[in-house]
Amino acid sequence: MSYQYRCEQCRTTSPPILTRTGLTDERDKHRLLFHGGHIPDGEMVIEPDPFHYTDIPRSQWVMGSLMVLALIIATIYRLS
Repeated sequence: MSYQYRCEQCRTTSPPILTRTGLTDERDKHRLLFHGGHIPDGEMVIEPDPFHYTDIPRSQWVMGSLMVLALIIATIYRLS
């Protein structure tokens, strides 16, 4: 999951940032360098939409299920 910092006053968006800590660092650095430490109007954090299992394509569900089934069958075969 990646985040982006957006300053509407400067009309700039940061490159993708992987952690919330990195996002906080980016935001604080921008505020200090360009706004004297003040919070700019229109400041926002862009977060990706949350992950849903329904986003996984059907073919990946089928292949994943077949792989799990193959592992179960191999385990049963090996134990018997």
